Amino acid sequence: MVLCFAALAKVLKECSKPKVYNKTLCGALVMTIDEYYGSFLEANDSAVSRLLSCTDNLSPADVIDPAKSISPETISAGMQKYVIPLLAPEKVPLAMLALQSMALSSITEDNSKIGRMSRADLVLMTTFNPSEFLADVFLYTVTEIENKTGKSTISQVTKAYVDGFEQYRDHIRIESTVIVETEELDCTLKDSDFAAVFREVNHGRALSLKNKSGICLYYLDISDSAFDYMALNEYLFDCVGMYVYSRTQIQDFYDKKKIMSIGAKALRLMKANGRPDQKGTGNELGEMLLFTFMEEGLHAPKLLSKVEISTAASQFNSKSDCVHLLKRKVNGETNFQLVFGASSITGEITDGIDAAFEVLAAIKNGKVIERRMVDSTLLNHTFDEETTAWLRQILIPNKARHSAPDMAFGVFIGYSLNLAADDNDAFRRDAVKKMEADIKAVIPYIEQKAAELNLGMHSYYFYFLPFNDAEKDKKRIMDELLLGGAEE
Repeated sequence: MVLCFAALAKVLKECSKPKVYNKTLCGALVMTIDEYYGSFLEANDSAVSRLLSCTDNLSPADVIDPAKSISPETISAGMQKYVIPLLAPEKVPLAMLALQSMALSSITEDNSKIGRMSRADLVLMTTFNPSEFLADVFLYTVTEIENKTGKSTISQVTKAYVDGFEQYRDHIRIESTVIVETEELDCTLKDSDFAAVFREVNHGRALSLKNKSGICLYYLDISDSAFDYMALNEYLFDCVGMYVYSRTQIQDFYDKKKIMSIGAKALRLMKANGRPDQKGTGNELGEMLLFTFMEEGLHAPKLLSKVEISTAASQFNSKSDCVHLLKRKVNGETNFQLVFGASSITGEITDGIDAAFEVLAAIKNGKVIERRMVDSTLLNHTFDEETTAWLRQILIPNKARHSAPDMAFGVFIGYSLNLAADDNDAFRRDAVKKMEADIKAVIPYIEQKAAELNLGMHSYYFYFLPFNDAEKDKKRIMDELLLGGAEE
């Protein structure tokens, strides 16, 4: 049986949730390469029909040629985002088994490959990561075989064929890693205006590292051919209390019915710590934005912000810009990561990455001190008794603990976009293209830095935000924020 694009799509259709149509599934697959063309395909019944009957091949310009320059990791991230949510979880093992069988019948030599997998690998495969496996199969059907070649066998890809693998379900294991909400510990920025202030760019790129990682790109409103900081300024003012104070302190504001003053008091405390943009005080814009992206972008609740680290935990001389807790499910088992943060806002994007990795290396080298800082500070009146007891089970070795939390890194990088355009519409269009190009260019640089510093065994969560003039803007924004603090 020929493993072509149509065969892949039909297998997935048989394993999809109710009311997922052929055109939806085909569009989702192609979105992993090109969002625009994937959306076009999703709305084009006749084009999808011709593909699924193996009458047509995929578009060379829109799918085949771009696929040849995209990494499997990027496709895997796209599968996780666009395709996996369309599948019925209980039928995913059947899809893996059916596609494995079809792949083995499509290549005959042991060293022949389906994506990154040799035939010899496929024969022995019993553990499947769905997004990675589908990425390899999809790339093979796009770049290695014409869709039309499957015309003679496509009629054999039926519900009965897929359901026939039910008897082998227990022979394989589905591997997955997903981030889940930390029900035991809420994020402090609940119901914030994050989504209204920061717009995400779906750049379709991924980091190729040993552990699951993420790289996200956001931008602010654009007005008059420049980024507009008005909404950001208001957002930071609204968030500053949650950034500065621990949960017990925040609750104390509520209990004393003084929550309306939390922002002003937080700003007063920051001003007492040091000047706007003074490193190590918690008064840097990058430190604040890292906190917001960890909570609102990653859904990793705050344990300690830079302000708390520089005050309540100052004796430890920590290098971290923050510490957050990330809850994940890996193959159905819950585990945790302590996400230590580093931030940098500078003109050149690679300079920011260099600065951040310098901090990450210091955090890694001082791991014992960093963990001692976390354990000592968190278990000393930072949380209520119930939450403290829960955190103690995670952080302190005990018989009930399944595994110790892994060290991960959260990174915020701000940089100057360095873009000029003839008119406002052109700027908006070109800005997104420039951002996408920037991310594409720095991914191999990040991977190289992680390898050079022997930091490749960690998960990374990168967040990028461009500015008009990063060096000047970060100081101006923090000046304006701290001037909002009322005096006694």
